[in-house]
Amino acid sequence: MKKITDLKKKTGETELQYIWRLGSAKDSGALDITWPNLTDLFNKELRDETETWTESAYRKKFQQAKAFYEEVFSKMESDEYNKELMVQKRELERAKIAFRDERNAWQKQNYIDTRVNEKLNILEEKLLNIGKMEFSNVNNIGFKDSGNDLLVILSDLHIGQCFSSTFGEYNSEIAKLRLEKYLSQILEISKRHDSEKCFVSVQGDLISGSIHKAIAITNRENVIDQVKVAAELISSFCHELSKHFSEVVISNVSGNHSRIDRKEDSLHDERLDDLIGWILEKLLLNVNNIKMLHNNIDTGISCISIRGKDYIGVHGDFDSFNKSGVSNLVMLLGYVPYAVTMGHMHTCAVDECNGVKMIRGGSLAGSGDSYTIEKRLSGKPSQMVCICDKYGVKAYYPIELI
Repeated sequence: MKKITDLKKKTGETELQYIWRLGSAKDSGALDITWPNLTDLFNKELRDETETWTESAYRKKFQQAKAFYEEVFSKMESDEYNKELMVQKRELERAKIAFRDERNAWQKQNYIDTRVNEKLNILEEKLLNIGKMEFSNVNNIGFKDSGNDLLVILSDLHIGQCFSSTFGEYNSEIAKLRLEKYLSQILEISKRHDSEKCFVSVQGDLISGSIHKAIAITNRENVIDQVKVAAELISSFCHELSKHFSEVVISNVSGNHSRIDRKEDSLHDERLDDLIGWILEKLLLNVNNIKMLHNNIDTGISCISIRGKDYIGVHGDFDSFNKSGVSNLVMLLGYVPYAVTMGHMHTCAVDECNGVKMIRGGSLAGSGDSYTIEKRLSGKPSQMVCICDKYGVKAYYPIELI
């Protein structure tokens, strides 16, 4: 062991460092000296003649420093402690990387959201301009309260689907012709009853979508084109209605065919029928007697109040057209409505469950595609119109569109 020969206090060395250096050397055997001799040396180097310390004072100072070293610093020099420090360092580095990645992801998402909002604002402006050019206000002077209104169900248009078989034919051109025929029948019924207002309940599945391979095969237009065509046809349909009624009130729910993703992966509120409703409102905003309702209980549950009666609108993919389906819906709502209107099953129907009217609209497409043929499902293209007064529905008109 190397002996310590430098016993004087070094330049810049503190008192405690000096005591620690010589005390540690004595303990380790590197310095052969007694504590009384060390005391004389410490007093000579650290004190003047008027202020000297005893051996006990220096020994206590050293022992305190030694105890602190053994409790703290000696452990830090061990392999186990170094390993623990390395683990903590790695965890800290991982946390820093995770934070940086999360911050970058948020910045990226904020950028995307900003771009989407900009595009939606541009789209909204274009829709408003198109609406001003295409759909003008109408003169409604002369309408009187006749005591009844029309409830027009517009369900399962399936725009984009294209098929031709022994059992039926459908495409976007045929959809337009059938909507024109439906409009003609509505106006004829309105004249017969002298109806004042028209409530249009849009019941979902306005587009064919692309949720299944079989559907994608029968689609002529892609999903974006389907949305554009559906919005154009329905807005024209509603604008024409506005010329014949004191007010046209539109409600909208989403159907299963407008899901963006597969059923098991799709989000409840991400359905393109909702986007079509937004486009309709922007296009028809300039028509002063068309009103778009914003009181939906959910994207799939609407509520229309006609002369004091509540008509709850759903698509029908979550609500069966039977006692069980209506009972579950009523339990969810927390109150009993006058009627529930549906679509989804592609055939018109009327029933009643414990005093709740059940009204189902048909489909604009009818049957004839591979799915309906293989499932042996037949049905003519149809829609439903109801005459409603303060007592409820006084007449049902299931309209076949062949």
